[in-house]
Amino acid sequence: MKNHALKTAYRLSILIAVLMAVQALAGMFAPGLYRDDTFALDAWRLNDPVTLLLALPTLVAALIAARRESLRGTLVWLGALQFALYNYAFYLFGAALNVFFPLYVALFALSGFALIFGLVGLDISRVVTTFPPRRTDRLAAGYLAFWALVLGVAWIGQWAGFVFADQVPGIGEEAFRLIAALDLAFVVAPVGLASVWVWRRRPWGRVIAVIILVKGVLYSTLLSAASLPLFGTEWGGDPLLPLWLVLLAGAVASLVALLSPVASPGDSPASHPARPAE
Repeated sequence: MKNHALKTAYRLSILIAVLMAVQALAGMFAPGLYRDDTFALDAWRLNDPVTLLLALPTLVAALIAARRESLRGTLVWLGALQFALYNYAFYLFGAALNVFFPLYVALFALSGFALIFGLVGLDISRVVTTFPPRRTDRLAAGYLAFWALVLGVAWIGQWAGFVFADQVPGIGEEAFRLIAALDLAFVVAPVGLASVWVWRRRPWGRVIAVIILVKGVLYSTLLSAASLPLFGTEWGGDPLLPLWLVLLAGAVASLVALLSPVASPGDSPASHPARPAE
């Protein structure tokens, strides 16, 4: 069953990679196909090259490693699929109706199915034996808690301001509903869960954490680039650039900590037993 699930996920991932390349290239070289206002158009202008030059190579390289039975490659591959699911949710539900609509539907659905099949096929016992608990896990758990708290407070705070003080979010009510909904459901919830489970040394906590951190690295890179004036977008000069850079650095450091198979001196599976897989 597990092998069949993984093979299905691999095949879907190949199709996803092809469709990602088609959509990103078309968006970059035929931007007139988009029918959005400046705010959304700037998002697609930056998202397409980041997808093509960073997310797509990550997906392909990790898929190759996963097919060679690399556990680290497998976890990064699952993270790249989660990025695709989250990323194309923005296009599918946020972009004005355009010629890419069938691609958005296909990429969103295929990424979801591939991620589910990949998780079903994952051998959690390999995670336990390959990545023994170590003290740095707690640092990663702390970063995840910080990430969930910052993002959760930011979105819930703006919602509360709108409901109780009639303060319209700075990005507009419609954009807020889309971005806040996706962030709270696809980022804050799994990041918060991963933080608790990594702290409690549950094997699935490491899996969820790596998956969401891969997405975090990719999206923090996108947000950092979007905040630089040199790209000439409406977002240029964003005062939140230092925060995006902090989140990027934290995500990279946490990934390194969680994917290192060598425990620190004094750390061992015996001294810090993992909780049973649940």
